[in-house]
Amino acid sequence: MHELLAQLNAVPGVVGSLLCDGEGQLLAQAFPPAVDPAQAERAAAVLAARAPGLEAAVGKAALADFRFAGARVVVKGLEGGGQLLFLCAPSINLPFLTMSASSVVKKLERAVRERPGRPGAGALHRAVQRVDELILRSGGDRFKLRGQIALKAGFALDLVDPDSPDDPDKLKKLEAAATAVLGQPFRAGDPTP
Repeated sequence: MHELLAQLNAVPGVVGSLLCDGEGQLLAQAFPPAVDPAQAERAAAVLAARAPGLEAAVGKAALADFRFAGARVVVKGLEGGGQLLFLCAPSINLPFLTMSASSVVKKLERAVRERPGRPGAGALHRAVQRVDELILRSGGDRFKLRGQIALKAGFALDLVDPDSPDDPDKLKKLEAAATAVLGQPFRAGDPTP
């Protein structure tokens, strides 16, 4: 991921960049040595903490541009969670940055989604598979029970596949719906009995 950030830093006006996941964990950073690595970690945590409030205030934004006297901070939200932050010169050409970053952003989204050891990677898909196993063991009508769970959870279980991004909110809704419909406690991370 560091190599991809280095490509982005080659865009004229970009001073440095960082990538963090939706929980605020710093995944990679490419800043000049003058930037304290602890500041990059704090920036990642702040991004994750403030993103829900910003989204509630202005809706889902593809790009946020913060202007300061001596710099600009540009934040790009990634599909499936996570943020890409650019520290830029005040005169950055934002359309050029956006265009230059478009191909690298797709690679970063894939790298974030598929990184080894990612906590919860594929958790939503595995949880839906566990629901299917529990329904099968119960001997109940699979179509009916899946439909009831989907209605309570607020999303179609058939649309969840291995590439579906993990969404903690969806996992919680699935846990509550499966618990209510199946009549037994369902936790997304528990092994199937």
